[in-house]
Amino acid sequence: MKQIRKIEAQGNYRDNQLKIVNVGAFMGSDAYLLITKEKAALIDSGFSFCAGQMIENIEKELNGRNLDYVLLTHSHYDHASGSPYCKAHFLGVKIIAGVYAEKIFAKPSALAIMAEMNESVAKDYGVNSYEDRLNELSVDQVVGEGDVIDMGGVTLEVIEAPGHTKCSIAFYIPEEKMLISCETMGVYAGEDLVAPCFLVGYEMSLRFIKRAQTMDIEKILVPHYGVMIADQCKSFLKNALRSNESLYKLIINDAKEGKTTEGIIDHYKSVFYNAEMKKIQPEQAFELNAKYLVPMVLKEAQEK
Repeated sequence: MKQIRKIEAQGNYRDNQLKIVNVGAFMGSDAYLLITKEKAALIDSGFSFCAGQMIENIEKELNGRNLDYVLLTHSHYDHASGSPYCKAHFLGVKIIAGVYAEKIFAKPSALAIMAEMNESVAKDYGVNSYEDRLNELSVDQVVGEGDVIDMGGVTLEVIEAPGHTKCSIAFYIPEEKMLISCETMGVYAGEDLVAPCFLVGYEMSLRFIKRAQTMDIEKILVPHYGVMIADQCKSFLKNALRSNESLYKLIINDAKEGKTTEGIIDHYKSVFYNAEMKKIQPEQAFELNAKYLVPMVLKEAQEK
């Protein structure tokens, strides 16, 4: 049985009008609860097998209040699988996501893959039995670029951010100068490294990072990490751009040297699948993503 690492408090945030706390059950199953004086929203919802513990964590933070929204940054199993459990538990909660996410959740084949991935990580954590509710996963409200979600006192402006997936979205809170990012920008992998996650588009991922660099941002909620503030934000954006460009060059140069796809993936893994990434992403999931990422980059480069 793999040792289960519980969520740490690092990256939580609080001021007079907004509280953000990671209510995910374990590392890799992060879910961030946003609480204002009037409303509460969950950013992503983690795995299926530990959704019950996540809901207990949410209830503890809300202290009798209801959850209003589950906001999904994209449709992957480690970000969306806990949503139907929230839907069943919290009265009137709305699942909000992009249009492509809605289409994915409507495909039995996609749900079957999500169930398979959930089962794999559950076994990795020593969990052999849990309630599977993925057949109940759906979207109540579709949002797109420029849409606004009223949280009472603060607003969340929707930003379409394809690159990690077609359905990836982010949110900007102007009152806080905060970007709620998505994996299109990449995942924190150490002080100077951001692990790239561009599964459907390299150039579009760069556009999102560069767009963020021009925005009035003082805080970033980084997936699988938490809230970064001030200079930490600037460093993360700088490292995100550099790391994404670095991986692209690695893939192109390896291909020019005649390496096979498997050889390129091994090189990619040796650079970016470090100790920080192992905390949040199972090796099987990293390798599966790499099998999509590397051919996508080579195809995109040929089309230039």
